[in-house]
Amino acid sequence: MRGDWSEWSESVRVQRVELIAGPIKRGASKSEPCDCKPSPSPSASHAIGNLMSATATATATATLRPAAHTKSLHLLRALLREASYLPDVTARDYFRRYIVARFKAYQPKANATASFDVKAVDKFRHRSFKRRHEGIINERAGQQQRKAQKSLNLLRRATQGEGRIVQKLLWVAYGRLGRRKYALLECLLKPDPAWPAGPTPLQQLYHSDLRCLQYFDAPTRSKNNTAWHLAISGQYPRLREVVRTQVHKGIGLRREMKKPFLATPIVNTWLQPMPLKRAVNNVRRWYAETMTRLLPPLPAAEWDRLDALSKGRQRIDFVKRRTPVAASVPPSRDVAMAEETSLEQLVQRSLAMDKPTKVEKARSIGKSHLLTARYMQRMYLRLLSLSCKLEYNDTKKRWDVIWGDSSKGAQPANYAAPVDDALFAGVNAKNGLVVKTCEKAEQVPPSRTPLPRKDDGHVQRFPFFAEQLPTSHPMRRDLDVFKRQREADRVRTGMLDGRLR
Repeated sequence: MRGDWSEWSESVRVQRVELIAGPIKRGASKSEPCDCKPSPSPSASHAIGNLMSATATATATATLRPAAHTKSLHLLRALLREASYLPDVTARDYFRRYIVARFKAYQPKANATASFDVKAVDKFRHRSFKRRHEGIINERAGQQQRKAQKSLNLLRRATQGEGRIVQKLLWVAYGRLGRRKYALLECLLKPDPAWPAGPTPLQQLYHSDLRCLQYFDAPTRSKNNTAWHLAISGQYPRLREVVRTQVHKGIGLRREMKKPFLATPIVNTWLQPMPLKRAVNNVRRWYAETMTRLLPPLPAAEWDRLDALSKGRQRIDFVKRRTPVAASVPPSRDVAMAEETSLEQLVQRSLAMDKPTKVEKARSIGKSHLLTARYMQRMYLRLLSLSCKLEYNDTKKRWDVIWGDSSKGAQPANYAAPVDDALFAGVNAKNGLVVKTCEKAEQVPPSRTPLPRKDDGHVQRFPFFAEQLPTSHPMRRDLDVFKRQREADRVRTGMLDGRLR
């Protein structure tokens, strides 16, 4: 008994439970001396039971680190709350599942709610959703909490109506950016089942099993015989049609795709045949760049719903923000104390000098916009112009790619036939513009006297010193003739003006 007591007291001393050690010593002093090996008294056994339960609680709490655990729980609830206020149903569902999956990846297996949840998280293929080791969870807790706080601020800015953030979240939810885009690309990169299986021509030519080589046909020479053209294989007709139509329409988030095929030079700088390794790298680089800029098609039902939302045919489901319950009125005897507390808190908040968040900055600058149906229709129109769907044409035996139009639906019809001649007289029936009649204005004789001209038609001019020359000088004689002719023209013009009046 003595040995057990010493070992147990040594473990308690190591765990540093000083607050409970005092009552334990007092309970042990009332019992008989340890040399006699007595059975512990009821008070001592009660203290031992309390200490063992307290030790187990302290050990579990130390493992969970209550401050970090509570902060993570608050962040999870705040993120789910803000995600539920997003103005789009698809975005709300997408970000709710994403938030829960990311938090489960950093949840210890011992804290999982049920066994099927543990197995479900362990089956995730993507590394972002796989469960981390407990040591990694404890090491990255602070870093992941900071990321979660930034994401919370981003969601708050979106729910406040900041247009750039709302547009980005819609792009992520509908697969224009982010993880869902590559999930949609996986469906697009599936080959045609009717195509014969086996290595593709480019894999055989380059003696490589790279995945990016299987999407191309055999190379063909360009017209000027300086480059190889690698087109997308007919084994992937959906991918080929989406790339071709996107290049033809010039659609892209940031930079547009230039060509629907790869053009690689036949020879290098030294006019030698292109090395095999460099040719493979050119194909891999073009494939990676194309997959980055490619906008995969949406499912037909989702694209039709997006088209109806953008044109006002379907109602947008907004979620009303829940407001906190008002605080109860304190009793009359506690009114003074409550006023002092509120005044003290007001002074502390005023003196805190906290840095304003981006949500508060956007609200003060005026970036926030009221989330209305008309505002969301404009957002959906921009999103629809970046989205497409695939439909199989049985007549032509090929896939048709339908892209969204950014213009608003059908325009009102123009009635070309006039119903009232007095109202529509002088209006062009084709374009609806007023026909301008060009009437010749009455020719009014010039009030200015025409100057005498030379034989070649130019006005005769003299230098300023011509009047100072002697009368026998040829230039002076020409000047006198010019003056007499000008006076005669003035008299003739005056008589003509009088007749017209």
